[in-house]
Amino acid sequence: MAHFKTVLKNSSYLMGFRILSRIMSLVFLVYAATKLGPAVFGVLSFVLVTVEMLNSIGDLGIARFGARELVRGWGKKELLAGQILVLQVLTSLPFLAIGVMLVLVLHPAYPKFQLLLLGLAAFFLYSVIGTTESVFTARQQFIFSASFTFLGRLIYIATGIVVLATGRSVILILAGYLAATIIEASARLAVVVGKFTSFSFRFRPSALWPMILVIIPFAIVGVASTLSYRINLMILEFIKGDVATGVYNIAFSLYTPFVWLTLILSTTIFPGFTEIYMRDRHLARLNAWQWYRFMALAGIPLALLITMVAKPILSHFPAGYEDSAVILMVMAWSMPPVFISTVDINILQASDHQRQAANGPVLGAVATVLLSFLMIPFFGGTGAALAALASVAFQEVYFHWQVRRHVMERVMYPLLLRPLLGGVVMGAVTLLLLPVSVWLAAPVASLAYVATVFATRAVSGSEIKSLVRG
Repeated sequence: MAHFKTVLKNSSYLMGFRILSRIMSLVFLVYAATKLGPAVFGVLSFVLVTVEMLNSIGDLGIARFGARELVRGWGKKELLAGQILVLQVLTSLPFLAIGVMLVLVLHPAYPKFQLLLLGLAAFFLYSVIGTTESVFTARQQFIFSASFTFLGRLIYIATGIVVLATGRSVILILAGYLAATIIEASARLAVVVGKFTSFSFRFRPSALWPMILVIIPFAIVGVASTLSYRINLMILEFIKGDVATGVYNIAFSLYTPFVWLTLILSTTIFPGFTEIYMRDRHLARLNAWQWYRFMALAGIPLALLITMVAKPILSHFPAGYEDSAVILMVMAWSMPPVFISTVDINILQASDHQRQAANGPVLGAVATVLLSFLMIPFFGGTGAALAALASVAFQEVYFHWQVRRHVMERVMYPLLLRPLLGGVVMGAVTLLLLPVSVWLAAPVASLAYVATVFATRAVSGSEIKSLVRG
């Protein structure tokens, strides 16, 4: 069930480990930015983002599709697990081959060339990681997913800090990343086989074809979503170079935990919502309505809080990263549409409207590319952030139009009116107290938002109790 207590428990596992990972990552990023400077840090950022994009794109939505199929047919888990693993490996090979050929043909300058080759080696192992994610998500065993991801991040960051402290080549940072990926993939596979399911490969190759056809919409969502989030940085690198990329990536790294929050909620809600939709579509609509309400309430204050603290936090970074504060402020306002889109995508995919779910990210990716080429030449990193913001807002409008057409019986947007009023009150309190202290304004403004939400009955105490009790 997509009940609050289940989602809270599972989300707390993922978020707790991600917070620990983010604290370590921030220490590493600040240290790396200080030691390397914007130019070399920009090179490292570009390579890490490239690998991140390949990992997301190379999965082709198979992990999410696999989780849905395992939820629906756990009795055939060995066969399904084998098919998912084969699909993950087969689809990663073309991406790996194309990536290696491009690196060899373009042969970028040292150390980017060596860094990219190491990153591509790590990319292949994500086929195993994606398969284990399907199993963990289907069984709602998110503590395993969280702990293994944390283990990989810990090894990588520890290696990176040692490399920087000893003044060794930045290439060794990516070597540590590859080693961490090998260890994480091996540990995940051992637990899946020992605790959940073995892998059966007793199927004809032709049996994969129907699955490939069904996966296509999931693949489009995965590829296009990644592109709409990160292709602007690739374009920024192409137009403005390594320094602008490093400045932008500092802001994006601070923004990333809030992206995680939406991805974590999406992951933990999806299996339960699929179960509900299979049994009772009316109950599924009610469940979705509650999640719309809480996502609408969460996005606006988060955006305001990030806007408030962006400049004070980034003022502690070394010289050269001053523009990161404005970029982070722009990014913050993508949170409200991203939160609501999380519910939309879950509804469309759980109700077998994958094609409609796939079209939104495709349109968003196209919009990001076009707007990036239009805005980056004039506004640099801020233009890249504006392009991404416009893209996610456009995607949300499209997603909700499809949800309204195919699944829901009413429009969600009236739910935004009272949270928007709370945001106005929160903004007014912020303007009043900001000259005194940002660290006073942030908590007082947040309390003002909560008070306004309850005063206008945007949410009631009884509704929260009902949601918590399931």
